[in-house]
Amino acid sequence: MTIYYISDQAEILQKDLTELEKQIGTENWAQAQLLYKDFKNNWSKIDHRWSMLIDHYEIDYINMDLGELEAYIKNKDKSNAMAKISSLQLLVKHIPEKEYPTLKNIL
Repeated sequence: MTIYYISDQAEILQKDLTELEKQIGTENWAQAQLLYKDFKNNWSKIDHRWSMLIDHYEIDYINMDLGELEAYIKNKDKSNAMAKISSLQLLVKHIPEKEYPTLKNIL
């Protein structure tokens, strides 16, 4: 059941990141800042739950990327913000895949 929960939370985070990516892509910086704050609030709730279940270095990478993304949004740096969102999407997608028990993860 825990794995399913992580997958659900990761899917929500992915959707939020996709919406944020759209706003940055159209350079709607005011909306991007609001979406970033919402994402950060959602992440802070999930972060505490996930830290009991997954490797801390992955959470640390997400937190570092979020800090950088915030600076890019504030500075209206589209290209770096888009790159950072891609990195966050990859990290968020990877967590449930990594935590799901498979032979690949065991060996």
